[in-house]
Amino acid sequence: MERCFAVLTSRTSRHLAGWALRATGPAVLAVLLIRVVDYGELRDLLGDLRVEWLMAALGAMQLIILLRTLRWMELHRAFGLPPAGFIYQLRLAYATSVATVVLPQIINPLTRFALLVQDGYRAKRALAGSALEKALELVAYVAFGLYGSIILASSFGGLLWWAIAVAVATAAGSAALFAQRHRLASIATTLIGRMPGLGERLGDDREEVAQEIVSLHRDIWLRLAAWSLAIAMTQATMLFLLTRSLGVDLSYPYIVAVWGVIAFSLLLPLTVNGIGTREAILVVAFSAADRSTDAAVAIGLLTLAIVAVGSSPGIVEWLRRFLIGGARQGTGESNGIAIATQTNAPPHGERRP
Repeated sequence: MERCFAVLTSRTSRHLAGWALRATGPAVLAVLLIRVVDYGELRDLLGDLRVEWLMAALGAMQLIILLRTLRWMELHRAFGLPPAGFIYQLRLAYATSVATVVLPQIINPLTRFALLVQDGYRAKRALAGSALEKALELVAYVAFGLYGSIILASSFGGLLWWAIAVAVATAAGSAALFAQRHRLASIATTLIGRMPGLGERLGDDREEVAQEIVSLHRDIWLRLAAWSLAIAMTQATMLFLLTRSLGVDLSYPYIVAVWGVIAFSLLLPLTVNGIGTREAILVVAFSAADRSTDAAVAIGLLTLAIVAVGSSPGIVEWLRRFLIGGARQGTGESNGIAIATQTNAPPHGERRP
């Protein structure tokens, strides 16, 4: 009994410490709103908001949802999950996107998994798909973060050594993975075990899930990586469109570089959905380029608003599930799911034996 109580207390303490750490971002935002923002200038900026650029940013958000939908259709095929219709995948993409408004994006891989399990999909393969999705997002964020650090090193002297360190670490990590490619399953097992939310959920099944992931054909990996890079580029483009909506004339490559540093910050458990850290990075970047720091804070808040508004159809999906539950395997074509028998057979011959 005492041992169980100690484990429970330890786990509760870790969760509390984690959420306390994530409060750093909102605390930073509060400081910016109190000590940095000139509300008169902010009101003038929002009053001159260019609606056409704002609508373009909202369109970019819809493109992000579409790309995530197509990526999950690829993940279904890769892991032999029963095929699901485009409308079903789109609904889940909206639902998971609206969840990121209040949940940490990169460290919470269980939203889609919970929806898939509710609909009767096999837990192990759904978890494998969720783990791979988050791993691919991490790779995309590191790639854009590296680009951003290198590009901005000339503007921010402190980033020079950071960019060099990240470049060296990335090259060394890639070389180490290639040298240990025969042990990829073991490495993946360790990484999955340390992924918040997934490790404790999988337990002794981590090795099986890791094997599912590393056994994917190279062509599938390349396609999934391409989807993730396209999503990251669209997110950077949305930020650029929002800067134009406030009349800020910074170049597209500069904004992509700034977003790369923001993407890096999303890998740290310091915030929920980038709140606070995103605005702080924008303030520093805009100040270095002699642009309004009030506009920087406004763009950060507009980003959150665009994500919330663009993902709002997902609220309908959550309400529907709360009221009537999810679709279950074997119930026909309800909810747009094409029911199929789940087997362990490789799908379409695309998995290595």
